[in-house]
Amino acid sequence: MSEGTVSSEAPARPTPRVSVGLPVFNGENYLATAISAILAQTYTDFELIICDNASTDGTADICRDFARRDSRIRYYRNEANLGFGPNFDLCFERATGEYFKWVAHDDLIAPTYLEKTVAAMDANPDAILCSTAVQEIDDTGRFGRTYQNKLPGIDSTRAHERLAGMTLYRHQCEDIFGLLRRRPLLGSQLIGRYLGSDRVFLSEIALRGRCIMLNEPLFLHREHQQRYTRAILLGDRKRADVWQDTREQRRRRKPGLYHWLVYTHLWSMVNRNIASSGARLGCYRVLLQWWFTDYHFVDFLKDIIIAINPVLLVPARTIKRAIFGPEAERPGSLTPQG
Repeated sequence: MSEGTVSSEAPARPTPRVSVGLPVFNGENYLATAISAILAQTYTDFELIICDNASTDGTADICRDFARRDSRIRYYRNEANLGFGPNFDLCFERATGEYFKWVAHDDLIAPTYLEKTVAAMDANPDAILCSTAVQEIDDTGRFGRTYQNKLPGIDSTRAHERLAGMTLYRHQCEDIFGLLRRRPLLGSQLIGRYLGSDRVFLSEIALRGRCIMLNEPLFLHREHQQRYTRAILLGDRKRADVWQDTREQRRRRKPGLYHWLVYTHLWSMVNRNIASSGARLGCYRVLLQWWFTDYHFVDFLKDIIIAINPVLLVPARTIKRAIFGPEAERPGSLTPQG
């Protein structure tokens, strides 16, 4: 491995139809519950790939205990922490199934998640992603709101319409945890090593094929104060860079222009994935629209302020809310369920 030495505790077994990837770092609080939910699936033809990012708590013991009891589990432990992005990518790279799904260590999936999403993908052979509605749970497992990201056009046969649906509407990127068709995504950027790379990867998924959504809330997304987006991303851009890829610790660079970085990657992604000049023009029009939707241009100006002095992050957010109202800082464009 170019990223560092990795130890494997993974017995050989027949190739399953579905690969589930669980990247984790110091996840002992919720990990056993997440693994149990995966193993309780009504659809059983799957492997569970756990990539432990050199955890220092009880994560390794939990994983080894489950692996001893269930041969579907392949447990890997990185000897050094590679960062959030590279560890997510390792799960995908080690997958062998026709379908692939990431599961975060603090989230859950309903018992019929794989059964119903696999059936939906089988019924739509041109689809590349199947996601579901979301049921929020708190740190104790109590239910909160139920909703679905509103992404019109992602099931279109036209690339620019799918790109528009994934990029011009606000969402929290939960669809990254949907069921993916693995082979069409080989050679893609995957999660990447920069903030916002999950949004860019979702856009690449949309460029490569149709995306379908199930209205049933089969994904249980845990909302708690120690989540990455709560504990790190919203408060400290530089620390978030390090979390994404630990090589940032050696670079010691100032926080970058987050929205410009995302935008340039979106532009290059269109060039890499769309061969037809006509289809490219349609995608370029979407990327020009991007600046004028969901406050992206305002956020770009905010990034410039933060790059000058990161201490100005909180005042910049306050000014944005004062001008555009609280809607500008809400997390997503959602359709309530039920």
